[in-house]
Amino acid sequence: MYIRGRIVKDKFLTFSVKAYEIELEKDIMPKPGQFVMLWVPGVGEIPLSVAQYIGNRLMELVIAKVGKVTTYIHEKFKSGMRVFIRGPYGNGFTVLKKAKCLIVAGGCGLAPMLYLIDKLIEQKCTVDVVLGFKTRYDVFYVDRFKELGRRVLITTEDGSMGVKGTAVDGMIRLLEEQEYDMVYTCGKELMMVSVVKECLKRGIRVEASLERYMKCGIGICGSCVLDPLGLRVCKDGPVFSGEILSKVEDFGKYWRNPDGSKRALS
Repeated sequence: MYIRGRIVKDKFLTFSVKAYEIELEKDIMPKPGQFVMLWVPGVGEIPLSVAQYIGNRLMELVIAKVGKVTTYIHEKFKSGMRVFIRGPYGNGFTVLKKAKCLIVAGGCGLAPMLYLIDKLIEQKCTVDVVLGFKTRYDVFYVDRFKELGRRVLITTEDGSMGVKGTAVDGMIRLLEEQEYDMVYTCGKELMMVSVVKECLKRGIRVEASLERYMKCGIGICGSCVLDPLGLRVCKDGPVFSGEILSKVEDFGKYWRNPDGSKRALS
């Protein structure tokens, strides 16, 4: 069942990433790490992480221009327009209490982490953040994270902002300086593979948010099943523990296309 909403604000975060604030007609009460399905009549439907949920019915979505549906959204969706949402779906992040937490995010993987850090702070956690980008032109939301995080480390692969290197490099740097109870990660899957491996090696709890092609979003169609465990990203995830991901064959190796064929990750 779709919930109607109205776009109250839209803005570019980078040349290919936009943020939309949507006022919903009904409170959906999402948890950090859950996602919604955004329906564009006549075009398609896509899963999107909840970037922020303010008050009772104001939701923020961050959308990168990467395909047919997202291109249409970037070009056509403006303030005042009506939109259609269903959800929230899936299992989100484990929100600890009074814990030392580290967030490691890259690119648009920043999106669900804003909502997560809000909830962690509500539970009196201390939170450090590593944000990784390719160049300074890809950077967004740094100021918002600095308002919330105790320490925020920015990395860029070309060294044009912050520390030169990757988010994984930044994470290792902080792990050498500080003990953490939990690491949360979201971003490119190859990055998350390295984050999970490093945390498991050090005996640190870690959770990662996966992205897969989805049709239904409710665990029926099987498009997002992980080999060989049969876990569905939309229903059992999108957030999984490092222990589970260490048993998933396709983690960091391949996705499934709409027709079920495998596509290697790069």
